[in-house]
Amino acid sequence: MNEVIASTLRDFSIDAYRPIVLRDLDLGEPLEPRIGNLVKVVTGIRRCGKSYRLFQEIDRLMNDGVPLGHICYFNFDDDRLKPITPRIGDEVLEAFYALNPSALSEGAYLFFDELQEMEDWAAWLRRIVDTRKATIYVSGSSSKMLSKEISTEFRGRALDIELLPFSFREYAAAHGVKNLDPRACSTEERLHVERAYRSYLEDGGFPATFNLPRAQSISLLQSYAQRVVARDVVERHSVSKPKAASLLSQRLLGLNARQLSLRKLTNDLKAAGIATSREALGELFEYFQEAYLVFSVKELSFALSEKTTAQPKVYAVDPGLALACGTARANDVGQRLEDVVYLELRRRSVGMRRDGISSLRTKAHGYEVDFVVGDALSGEVYELYQVAADVSDAKTREREIRALWEALEQSEQTVGYLITGNGAEEAIERGGKTIVQVPAWKWLLGTV
Repeated sequence: MNEVIASTLRDFSIDAYRPIVLRDLDLGEPLEPRIGNLVKVVTGIRRCGKSYRLFQEIDRLMNDGVPLGHICYFNFDDDRLKPITPRIGDEVLEAFYALNPSALSEGAYLFFDELQEMEDWAAWLRRIVDTRKATIYVSGSSSKMLSKEISTEFRGRALDIELLPFSFREYAAAHGVKNLDPRACSTEERLHVERAYRSYLEDGGFPATFNLPRAQSISLLQSYAQRVVARDVVERHSVSKPKAASLLSQRLLGLNARQLSLRKLTNDLKAAGIATSREALGELFEYFQEAYLVFSVKELSFALSEKTTAQPKVYAVDPGLALACGTARANDVGQRLEDVVYLELRRRSVGMRRDGISSLRTKAHGYEVDFVVGDALSGEVYELYQVAADVSDAKTREREIRALWEALEQSEQTVGYLITGNGAEEAIERGGKTIVQVPAWKWLLGTV
């Protein structure tokens, strides 16, 4: 028996990780252990809370009466065991069943954290699914690898569930906001929520940064980004120019909620003394998306095209990360608010294809609407959202609203939303259609 593995299994205690802050991500009801069970895979950027979401599920099982001896948790991101091969995975299960023999016949709940660190992990996991009476949960930090290999290896027998850093609602709850229903808030409670909203735009949702002094929080977030570059991009993809990858990550985070021009970035890096090509930067951009550092949003008409020359907009995985790592003054409050709205729409679009969020340019005058939630394949629009940090200026408000009116006219929708950093909630009606102006903090709580 591998003693490092055995001692790791023996030493595991859920109590060591309390308090476990509950996340809103729903993994569904736990399945009874059996051979050939559905695998639930939680994906997301490093340090966003995937492990604790697994701990939350373990805690739930124990509260439901599952004995700890039937629960195996193992984190494969362990330098002592490298290289992580399928043989290491076999040794984990051999040690677990040796310590808990009844779990072999009665069924086990297996939690494999950061399983993508294992070579040929998908083939190994498929073998375990087909031979063990178990309910299996997996976490990983690479979206494309997991999605691609799940679809080929498991053919409908696995669920890929995305976890992002804390939403505003989760952040507010973790920071002591008791009443998260603005319809029932007192004035004092509403002011507390609004303060939390302003802090969230700066802090973001990585849990380890909560309650840290600002300087330490920034340093920690910068280290997260550096680790993603080093481990999930440069090392995993054998990138030959790590400095180009590092500089590109900073530029992408600074572009948060702005359009990406690979030609301009190529010229900027060349001016900085780093010879590269647009094709090489495009490949790196894909790697950063696979690692969940950033996402791209295309216009609705181009959302399914892989070779379009249309410039997508870039959104960071977290507003605090973008602020900490982007270049100075490249990430203002308006950009971060738009980023937060995109991330919330992504959370709420569970079950849709991940190209289900696009931007829209109206046909008549070319006005831009920030977000369209719909079906890129059919071009069908379900929801329209415009985002503005400040609409106190009448011209700014009119500019934002006219784009929504035109988008409503060319679609079958009757309601569009203007999400604002300030301003009261109100409804504007015209010709049987309505634009709802709503404060961002209220919309983010999910009550509108």
